[in-house]
Amino acid sequence: MLMFKNGISTGLMVWLFFLVAFVLLGYSVPLSIIVGAIGGLSGGTIVTWWNSSDRPPPQSSPEEEEEVPINKTYPMGIVAAQRRRKAREDKTLRGQVFAMEQLRAKLRRSLRRR
Repeated sequence: MLMFKNGISTGLMVWLFFLVAFVLLGYSVPLSIIVGAIGGLSGGTIVTWWNSSDRPPPQSSPEEEEEVPINKTYPMGIVAAQRRRKAREDKTLRGQVFAMEQLRAKLRRSLRRR
């Protein structure tokens, strides 16, 4: 297998391959040139990326990170919105169905224990 230092020569080879393949399949020459160029550009980009020596930046360890205090208090707006949502779900059919499913699950668990 040939090794290429850059993706340009590989892109040209892929473009030529697509060009010939589409012409042999009966597509028009201008369409074959355009689609082959798109394929060659894509192939060249992939080969260039694959052969790049760029490495991701090193990850910091958990010991190096600062400890950020976690605020566990919720704003009252969120609590109120959760209460309103719960009340709304209890009134809807979906909430009632969910409550019935929970009741059935409790009954099944209690019957299995016996």
